[in-house]
Amino acid sequence: MQEDKDKKLASDKQEAAMVKEAIKDDQGLADVAKDIKVTVNEGTVTLDGKVATEQQLNLATNTAAAVAVDDKVKNRINVTNNK
Repeated sequence: MQEDKDKKLASDKQEAAMVKEAIKDDQGLADVAKDIKVTVNEGTVTLDGKVATEQQLNLATNTAAAVAVDDKVKNRINVTNNK
């Protein structure tokens, strides 16, 4: 049973790394990628942090969903609109 937990944990870490990389590589998110935290728990990707626009929020969600293994993404990012 511990082996299954270890495999899921490793898989979650790999998926989080893939999503983080995709967000970092997206030109539309370059300014805010460092402000987006990505975690994965049992295949569900969770995004936390802040972005400047609604467009960046949607882009982060879509980018994560495109990479996520099960297309399960929880978006808890806040739009700050720093003007």
